[in-house]
This record gives sequence, C-alpha cells and structure tokens, in this order.
Amino acid sequence: MITRSMIFLWFNKMGMVKVSLLIGIGVLCVLLLPVSLVHSKESQAAAPLKDRSLAAGTILIVGNGPERYLLEILAKEFESRHPSVSVDFFWHPNAKPIRTIELKEADIGIIGEEVASLHSAVIARDGIAVLSNFSNPVKEMSLQQIAEVFSGKLRYWSQVYEEAPQTKIVLINRTNNQNIRQGFEKTLNIPDGIPRSAYRAESEDEAIKAVSGNLEAITFVSMTPALRAKEDGIAINLLFINKVEPEVQTVLDKRYPLQRPVVLIANPNPSAHVLAFEQFVLSKEGQKLMQKGKYYPLLER
Repeated sequence: MITRSMIFLWFNKMGMVKVSLLIGIGVLCVLLLPVSLVHSKESQAAAPLKDRSLAAGTILIVGNGPERYLLEILAKEFESRHPSVSVDFFWHPNAKPIRTIELKEADIGIIGEEVASLHSAVIARDGIAVLSNFSNPVKEMSLQQIAEVFSGKLRYWSQVYEEAPQTKIVLINRTNNQNIRQGFEKTLNIPDGIPRSAYRAESEDEAIKAVSGNLEAITFVSMTPALRAKEDGIAINLLFINKVEPEVQTVLDKRYPLQRPVVLIANPNPSAHVLAFEQFVLSKEGQKLMQKGKYYPLLER
C-alpha cells in the first residue's frame, strides 16, 4: 500500500534530481562558454583582416618577364585585405616597365634590377640554375668559369674540364624581356653582355628543351622550373656552382651564389596605394606567398 509519506519522498527525490540536473547543465554551460569564445576568436584570427582605411582606387602593374604568376597571387591577397582597391595588369613581352613608370602611365613596374632614379624595392629572390645536357661530363663550374663561358672567353668544353670533349660550347641565351637575364649578367659581371651570336630562348621551357637535345649546349633558367624538369626525368644537369648544389634549401639559406632580385619600381613619390601594396608584399604574410609563386622570400627562416 502506497502511503502519503512514500509519495512525498518520491516527489522530493524527483525534485532533487531535477535540481541536480539543472545545476549540471549550468556548470557545463559555464565550462563550454570560454571554449566557444576561444574558438570564435581563433576563427576570426584565421580570416584575413580587411583594412578599409585606403580610399577606393586602382593599382596598375606593368611587366614583361616571368614574374606575373607571383604578382597575381600577391594582388589577389592584397585585394582581399583592401576591398576598395583593385589591382590590374599590363603584361606583355614588349612592355617597357621603366619607361612606363617614368611617363606615369602605370603605378608599379616589375623588373630585375634597381633603378636609382625611381623608387625601388627588392621584394623577392630567384635562384638561377645553369643547365647542361645530361650526357655532358661537366657537372660543376665556378662562378668565374660561368662568366667566362657566357662572355665568350671560354669557347670549348675541354677548356672548362679537361676530360670533356673538344667540342664548341653552344650558348643558349634568354630574350631581353626575361628579367632573369639582367640579374644573370649583373651577378656574373659581364659588362658587354652575352654574345649576340648566342641562340635566344623565349621561355624557360624552350631553354630546357634546347639543352636536353644538344650535348654541347648550356643555358640558365629559374631554379623552380629547372628542379621540376629534373624530377620529370628530362635529360639535363643542374650544375653545382662553387661546389654548392642547386636546390631549394641552398637558395633559401643563400649559400647558392647565383641569385637575382625581383624588383618593384614606382614613381619617386609613390601613392598611398603603392606604398600599401609594397608594405604588404614585404610583410611576413606577403613573403610567405613567394614560394607559392615559385620564387624565394627575403626573410630569414
């Protein structure tokens, strides 16, 4: 028989269970709330900050070399941080960045060397690989030997390496608009330039193909496409220079001696938009994008 006292005790216990349950839910909410707030803050930190301090406007970048892919990556990220600013390009093999900037027909130019009369900033580095045919016994050279080969002073492979065949060296040059040529000649101190008789390759792929098909040929290309070609099994050697192997790490730590700058130029009194773009490119966030664009950052790792 169920008495009134038994019913009272049952309801009392149920009430305690409900109270305990409510207390437990409350404690759980208190514990989870900071975690939720931290997660929210982390999500906000992960998203790029949008700076609306710049007035609406357009940046026009002019260039003629192989750096366009890198600049497009940088421009896309810059636009995401500055929604009021758009970045446009005039990129053509016959474009003349220095002259275009001097005439104030563009805001930023991309070239391979600094210009004293203009605002200039080195924004990235490029390793320059020197290539020979895979069957060529020459596997390494000094900077001095490379300079003498490309200036025309050394004309036979046997002058570079005594066990090499006594065959004439075939120079594969790069066209004037390829900024790699400017950095290559400047680094090697070739004042008169590479002989005009040298064959001129229009692109990295053309230069690589020319060397892979000619035992006597030698050329120079950017490090990233050279390493990729070697991985793909193309018949080329990437020459050691001053006994340093050409690879990503030796370019990053600057042991590899044959490198060139990627230079941003602008009017001597650059606009706020140009300065903002330059500041972003040189920032830690901008420099992290360099390898994605197949170039190398300035910052030490």
